[in-house]
This record gives sequence, structure tokens and C-alpha cells, in this order.
Amino acid sequence: MFLAATFFISCEDYLDVSPELGISEEEAYTDYFNTRGVVDRANFLIQNYVYSDTDWASELGVMSDECQISQTNYPPHYVYNTGVWMNSNGRELGGMIYEKENDEYNGNDHNAEPVSKAFLAIRSVNLVLENIDKLEEYPTELGYTAQQLKDQLIGQSYFLRAFHYFQIIRRYGGFPILRKSYNIDYDFDEVRPTYLQSTDSLVEDLDKAIQLLPEKWNDQNQGRATKTAAKAVKSMALLYAASPLMNPDLNPYGSSSKTYNNAYAEKAAIAAAEAINGYPKGGYGMFTMDEYTENWYSRTSGFPKESIVQAPLSRHTDPNGSGRAGQGWFLPQFAGGWQVEGQPTQNAVEWFETANGYDVNDPEAISSGSFDPSDPYSNRDPRLRTLISVQGDDMFEGLPNPGNKKIRVLDMKEPDGWHYKFETGKNKIFTGYYHKGKHKWPGCDRWNRSRGWYRAFPHIRVAQLYLDYAEAANEAYGPNGMAPGASLTAVQALNVVRNRANMPDVLAKYTSDKDAFRKRIYNERAVELYHEFHRWHDLRRWKLSKEVLGQGRIYGVEIKDIGGQTVYEKKALEGALRVFEDRHYWYPFPSKVMDIMTQFEQNPGW
Repeated sequence: MFLAATFFISCEDYLDVSPELGISEEEAYTDYFNTRGVVDRANFLIQNYVYSDTDWASELGVMSDECQISQTNYPPHYVYNTGVWMNSNGRELGGMIYEKENDEYNGNDHNAEPVSKAFLAIRSVNLVLENIDKLEEYPTELGYTAQQLKDQLIGQSYFLRAFHYFQIIRRYGGFPILRKSYNIDYDFDEVRPTYLQSTDSLVEDLDKAIQLLPEKWNDQNQGRATKTAAKAVKSMALLYAASPLMNPDLNPYGSSSKTYNNAYAEKAAIAAAEAINGYPKGGYGMFTMDEYTENWYSRTSGFPKESIVQAPLSRHTDPNGSGRAGQGWFLPQFAGGWQVEGQPTQNAVEWFETANGYDVNDPEAISSGSFDPSDPYSNRDPRLRTLISVQGDDMFEGLPNPGNKKIRVLDMKEPDGWHYKFETGKNKIFTGYYHKGKHKWPGCDRWNRSRGWYRAFPHIRVAQLYLDYAEAANEAYGPNGMAPGASLTAVQALNVVRNRANMPDVLAKYTSDKDAFRKRIYNERAVELYHEFHRWHDLRRWKLSKEVLGQGRIYGVEIKDIGGQTVYEKKALEGALRVFEDRHYWYPFPSKVMDIMTQFEQNPGW
């Protein structure tokens, strides 16, 4: 019996019908609200990385090159970053086996790995699909006909099955196609499908969802899946399927080749174009740069208009809540967090271009006067100072309780800067930067404890539709090509995202050909989706993790006074190791699973 079946049977008690209650399974599915509750269970299991005030489930940033964990005695360092993945029960890598105090996963641990939740969610919606024709009792007060209510439940079920299945395959690769509420006797020992076959199956589900879901829900159902949401997941899934890692025939295990699957790139571009064309009908839109942080925190309750697919709203949205969040990963210790915070890297800071569009590592950026190494944070993409605190920033400016000025103003100048002494005095790996504008609202600190903020964690935003389209269209049609049904070229789509951030169009020198423009697409994706936990998976699917995350390639900044001048130097962070070999591109199936399998293949290298 495959482990997934164990999850589905022994861990999902939401629908177990107790004889003592006098309710049969037949009766449980005749009522609309009972059945919708099962669908809502699957929706609730969408991973929310900012669910609690501690945010302990948020390691993905420090697994990639966008952040660095400050301590070495936590799993992101001694498990993930050292490559010791097999049989791990850590949050991100423990989704096939969940072990905690000898109890199996019951769906209530919000620090659990998304794959653990995906198994439970898929079983829930499969039960709905198997029993939907038993539904007889429909309410009349919801503003929809009985047929509309039934179609909505079926459409949401197909959507959620596809979304959660995607969470499995993006980590583990091709996986049995889960279309039943399997019983405990089912034998999962079968020939493993390819990644593309798995993708085709979830696309079938999404196409059904697109037909059945509404363009837009009424106010009482905000946040539910829409046609646009299904189109967005479809474009993202197809882009992954087009990517180098997912195509071993084009890019064999251990090779350095990074060729896209052109047929799937075309499909992805068309799907993304359809999502772009349709998102305004769903009531979605892009915030202005002045409103940018509304994507992640707001004084207004509800789902941000730019968020197409997101986790259910956090339980820590109560105005009377703690007033602090991110104590595990986002909030520095001096401001009320724990000693294990992840900090932005110099790698990430360098992704943000000059204000007129030069890559800061382009020699022409300096020769043109666009970038001054002695004043490296001026004249930069506005998103840099919106999202990351840099040397000299007043991190608590405008707040009623700003704290001591030495603590407020970021100073990591060696050897006497307050933050430099604080961090290094605690034997931390210190990058020289702190998080600012995502996941952490103004006053989220031990002095102000600002309450009344509502947090959100989007899985797909409107901006990502344009990024997905740009990448797929560039591979399929070139920088200035356009997918059938689209109104934008790949370059124009990227410029939509840049222009919202008050950045100019991509410089012509970077759009000369597909290869040159691909680098800018990758960079723009790193900037716009910074600290939204796409980077880890993007590096994997691009087959860039091995070269990007190699030992000694995670950097911070060193700031010193030399001859009366402040000098900024990029430095490799001592102890910031990343062990990443070819086998780490896919997560390993645990040995206790593989020991009982004969046909099912383990991932390469494990």
C-alpha cells in the first residue's frame, strides 16, 4: 500500500460518519452545506505561510539565495542546506511522512508541509465528486439556482484537486493520478507517470473547472476559485511543464543542458494570455506602486484585488491580536523576533536594477553614471527600499514609539555599527539587511505592537500572469513574439510589471534575442516575487540551483570606513553553505515507502 493511501484513510476524519450520530454517508451528502463544508476543507488546506504570529512554516526563502538563516542549529541549515534530505520529517521536505509525537497528521498543524495537506485536500474533493449526485437539498437564500450551486461545487472540486496535485508534482515529479477516494486496500505500486503526463491530468481538471466556475463570486463568497483562478493555475502548471527540469528527454539527469519544451511553452503562453484577457471580469486588478504592500497586509479586511489564488485569510487578523508577526522568520530579534530570522542577501539586493533599467553588474551601469558603488542604494528600483531595509534606513520612521535611534537606524558598519555588533555578538550569520515590506506591517515590532492589520499570502497574483506569459512567450515565440489570442509580446508583458513599479521598459540591449531576454525575465521574476517563496522552485525548474546555490555563493555586504570614506564590499557569508547536487532537484521518496514498491521508481540519485 502506498503511503498516500495511509494519509487518505487514517488521517481524514472530517467526513467519517459516526453511527452514534445516526447519520449515514448517504445522508451526509444530500445536504448542500455539508457538501460545501468538505470543499471548504480542501480550500482551508491551501498552505498559508503567514498563518500565525510565529510563521514557523516559512523556510523556502532561506533555502534559496534570496534569504539567509541567521543560525546554524535549525533545519534549514543542517537539513536542507546540507543536502541531508532523505527521510527528513522537516516541514518542507516531510510531506510524504508526517511524524510528530507519534501522531499522524490531522490537518490542523499549519506549519505542516503543503504535500501533507494536499493528500487530505484531494481525498476531500474526490469524495465530493463521487457523491455529488446524492445532493438533494439546496438553499434558496444564496442567490444562485440549484444547478449553479451544484456546478460551483464541482468546479471548485476540480480546481482544488488540480491545485493540490500541482503542489505534489512540483516537488516530487510525476505522481500517480489521484482521482479516487482510495481505500486502505488499494495497491499504489504502479508504473510512475511522467511529469508531463501528470500535468496533462491536472490540466484536464482545470479545463473542467473553467467551464463550471463563475467569473466572479458575490460578496459572501470572496476568495473562492473563479474561472481566472483556474486559468492562472493552468498557465503556471504548463510553464512548469515546459521548464528544463521537467523534461529529462531534453535535459538528461546530470547534464548541464537547460532546454525548454517548446510545445508546452506554447500551451503555457496561450493559457497565460487567456488569464490576462479575463482577469478584469473576475474583479481582479493590479495595485499602484503606492498601494503595493496591500498585497500582503492591509487595514481593510478581505482578499487583495491582485491576489488570484491565495491561502485563506489568517486567523491572526484580529485587531486585538499580538501586534507582532514573523517572530520565527521575518522579524529580527532586536525588534521582538527570535534569533532564527532569515535576512535578505546581497544576492537579492543585486537583482534590483538602477532606476533607469541597468543591471547593477553591467559595466555600463557604472560607466554611464547610473550606479555608484560608493552609494549603492540610491537611484535604484523603488521596490528595493520598499521591501528591504538597507544601511542608513530609519526602520521605524513615523511610528509613535520609534525606540532608541541607535536601534532604529540600520547601521552595520564595522566594527562599531549597532546592528553589526548586535548580530555578530550573538554569533549570527548576518547579511547586513532586514526585511521590510512583505509579510511585516508598519509597527510590527516590540515597541509599537501595531494591531488591526490583515495579512494575506498570495500564491498567484495578477503580476505573475504577466511574468508567466513573458517567460513562456519568449521561449515559444521570442522576445517580440505574441501567442495566439494575446494582445502583448513577451517584452510588453514584462514591461507591464516593471511600469507598475515606476520602472522603465526593459532596455533594448537586453531584448536582442531569446537568451538575453530570458535573463531579464528571470531577474524580474526574482524581484517582483521576492520573498513569496517562488524563487526556490524557480531555480529548480530552470535547472539553475546547482550553480546558483553552490558553496560560497551566498553573499552579504561588508561596510567599512577606509580613509574617511564609506566602502561597501560584497562578501561571501562564512557558514552560509548550500549543498545542492543533481539529485536535489527532486525531493526523495522516503525509504520506508520505496522499500515496499517494485514498479514505482525513486527520483534520480536517491
